[in-house]
Amino acid sequence: MWHIVKETKQPISKEFKDVKDLPYTLSYVIRRRMMIDGFNELPRDHKPPKSIYDKPSELKEWFDRIHGDKQTEFKFNVKEEDVE
Repeated sequence: MWHIVKETKQPISKEFKDVKDLPYTLSYVIRRRMMIDGFNELPRDHKPPKSIYDKPSELKEWFDRIHGDKQTEFKFNVKEEDVE
């Protein structure tokens, strides 16, 4: 989060030297925006409904349901004799 503030090269205030100096409300807004931006990068059928954005347990259940059956192991099907 702090790297975003630094990358803009626009100081929020000279009083804030570190992320711990940010007011909670400002750091919340930045984290929230990052979360929403992350959801917006997902394909349409993988985006959670906006109604559960503020409900962590429902978000976890939703992502487990949508992404839970995905492949967790990668198998590389190459014969050893085919490798030079």
